[in-house]
Amino acid sequence: MKRAGRRIFVASAVALLAGADAAAAQERARAEPIPDTIWAAMQGKSWHADRGCPGRDTLVLLTVPYLDFNGNSRTGRLIVAKSEGEKIARAFETIFAGGAFRIARMEPVDAYGGDDDASMAANNTSAFNCRYVGGTSKLSEHAFGTAIDINPVQNPYVTKAGTYPPQGEAYDEAPERKSGVTGIILEGDAVTKAFRDAGWSWGGNWKTKKDFQHFSLTGN
Repeated sequence: MKRAGRRIFVASAVALLAGADAAAAQERARAEPIPDTIWAAMQGKSWHADRGCPGRDTLVLLTVPYLDFNGNSRTGRLIVAKSEGEKIARAFETIFAGGAFRIARMEPVDAYGGDDDASMAANNTSAFNCRYVGGTSKLSEHAFGTAIDINPVQNPYVTKAGTYPPQGEAYDEAPERKSGVTGIILEGDAVTKAFRDAGWSWGGNWKTKKDFQHFSLTGN
């Protein structure tokens, strides 16, 4: 009976370790080529043949862990530039490991028909979208897979013309931007540090306007 009990204990321990390894694996971010199904879904939404968008081979699909607003572990997906994939994957791993920052949701903007306004209104965290800068014919930094918007409602784009998305008006002034707000990004927090370490800049530091949701490689 003792030997049998020991075997059961060892087997249970092995199972627990295997489970722990599986959980750890799920918490690892990864970058991989864009699957056919996702590439097909991008056509005419986040990718347009007539806009000079980056080629499929210069982009990657990131699968990253995050904590939702209820503190539950989730897995999100982002399309980013292949050259930045590993760095951004590590940034999100670091944010997740910190255990404090929350993300409302994270899925490619194609789920919203490539409509940036709809994605922001849904408080969706997204990256690649081959679109123009609003009111211009210049491609956005998102069009190159070198920009990410995180929790747009709690971290709105604030200009003299208005706040985007409109739901972000509750968080667009300094007194409203406090550390106790779930999903808010503040200077010196885990999010700005992780992206700074990746070599990306934060739009919350812009001078004439603020894009609190926005991180980019070039600072634009």
